[in-house]
Amino acid sequence: MFITGETSKKRSAIVVLKDVILALLIREVKTRFGAYRIGFIWALLEPIAHVLMFSVIFGARAREGFGGVETPIFIFTGIVPFLLFQNLFNRCKSAASANKGLFHYRYVKPFAAFIARIILEVMIFVFVACSLLALFWWAGYQVAIEDVLKCFVIILTLVVFASSLGVIAAFLTEFFPESDKVLGIIMKPMLFVSGVFYTLDMIPQQYHVYLIWNPILHAIELFRDAFIDGFESSYVSYPFVFMCAMTSLFIALRLYRSHWTRMVAS
Repeated sequence: MFITGETSKKRSAIVVLKDVILALLIREVKTRFGAYRIGFIWALLEPIAHVLMFSVIFGARAREGFGGVETPIFIFTGIVPFLLFQNLFNRCKSAASANKGLFHYRYVKPFAAFIARIILEVMIFVFVACSLLALFWWAGYQVAIEDVLKCFVIILTLVVFASSLGVIAAFLTEFFPESDKVLGIIMKPMLFVSGVFYTLDMIPQQYHVYLIWNPILHAIELFRDAFIDGFESSYVSYPFVFMCAMTSLFIALRLYRSHWTRMVAS
C-alpha cells in the first residue's frame, strides 16, 4: 500500500507525498464507508435529519417563513457549512492519533494524514450539498445560487479555518490529553450559537455582543448572503473570518513545524 525506500528514490518528494496522501485517502474511505453497503448515502443522513427536524420545528408549511426564504433552504444554508466545520475540526483533531501505527513507515507523516482527511471531508461536503440541492429542486423549492464565486470563497475560508483549528487541537491533545474532554464540551453548544437556524437580525441587538465574536456565525451568515437572492446581513464581516482563518493557519503550521516529530515518536 505504501512506498518502499527503493522505489521512492526514483521519485520526487512531491510525487511521494501525493502517493501517500492517495493511499491514506483510500484507507479513510474504506474505514468510514467500506463496512456499509450503501456507503456514502450514510453521509446524507445527518444533514437530511437536521433539515427535516428544524423544518418541522419552524414550520415546513410556511415556505417563506424566514424573510421570504423557504424554510428548508434556510436550514440548508446553515447546517451544511456548520457540519463541514464540525467534521473537519473533529477529523483533523484525531487524524494523527488514528494513524499512529502508519508513522513507522518512513514516508508517512502526520501532514499527509491531515491532508487526506481534509480532502475526504471536502468531497463529502460537495456530495452532500449537491445531493440535497437536487432533492430540493425535485421537491419544487428554489435552489438558484445568487453568487457561486462568493459561496466558494466562504467555504474555502471555512475549510482553512476548521482544518487549522483541528490541527491545533491535535497538538493540544497530544501535549495535554485531558484537553480533549474540554474541547468536546466547548463544541457541544456551537450548533446553537452559530446561526444555523436563525440570523442576527432575529436576535435583540443587546445580545449581539455575545455572538458576534463567533467566526462560524459570520461564515454562515456570509454563506447565506451569497447563496440566497435578496438575503442581506449587515452585522457580519468577511475580513474577520479571513483573519481568524489565517491566524489559525499560521499557528497550526508553526506547531507542526516545531512538534510534528513528537507525534511520530509517541
